[in-house]
Amino acid sequence: RETGSEHVNLVQAWHGADLKYQLMNAVCGMRKMPPLTDDERRGLASGSDTRDYGWHGRGVYLTQFPSYGTVFIGSTAEGAAIDAALPGSPTVAPSATTTTATTSGACGSESGGLKPLLLSHVLMGRPYPVTVSKDAPFHENMHGKECPSGFDSCYSLVCGGRANMDPIRMHADGSMDAPQADELVVFNPCQVLPYCLVLCRSRSSVQGPSGAPLLLVVDPHPDEVLLEWVEHNANVEVRRFVSTADVIAWILQNWDKEKYE
Repeated sequence: RETGSEHVNLVQAWHGADLKYQLMNAVCGMRKMPPLTDDERRGLASGSDTRDYGWHGRGVYLTQFPSYGTVFIGSTAEGAAIDAALPGSPTVAPSATTTTATTSGACGSESGGLKPLLLSHVLMGRPYPVTVSKDAPFHENMHGKECPSGFDSCYSLVCGGRANMDPIRMHADGSMDAPQADELVVFNPCQVLPYCLVLCRSRSSVQGPSGAPLLLVVDPHPDEVLLEWVEHNANVEVRRFVSTADVIAWILQNWDKEKYE
């Protein structure tokens, strides 16, 4: 039996931008990106135009990795001003969010200011998998392109340096790049419903006994295959807890304020 909602594909994702834009996004909705002009298309095709028009499509970009969303927030001075306006803001204890932000050099930074991330419901519909690099010929890649016919969005698992994230790829020896983040691209702003503005601060990773960053997972029925993959590919030490009370008790016992605050 079909209900008609099989292809809705509703997810939650983060959008990183400076605060003034986040407030506009939260109140007025995301802005639809205009299509490329003929001159811009010719510039990209010839290689004379090196500007970023949306490497994975000409749309609104979000990610399911909050740490990756922070790299698109440019105004650290603005974040510091927000921080100063909130005296006595509580120190955040280590969590899955704060520790995973430091597992890759491409994600997160050591800025002291608060950074605004907008959490939204996103209707992905039928996503087009972006697997071709932005450096491929213009007629082959998705740089600045509209959504492919028959699809409602674009999706890509990416890796690389902060300013050069590219789709993961298979190598000649059979190995595959380990994804560091993902990018969701929607082309109709009505597909995004903002509902929570989060002010966060990047922190140094909390190290476990092995010296690797520590990831605290609260789940009574964890996906062990997934956690083993995370430990192996993200170089983190995973601690498993069955309840919030257990992880809070562990934090209170092990948290070294002088070292990490």
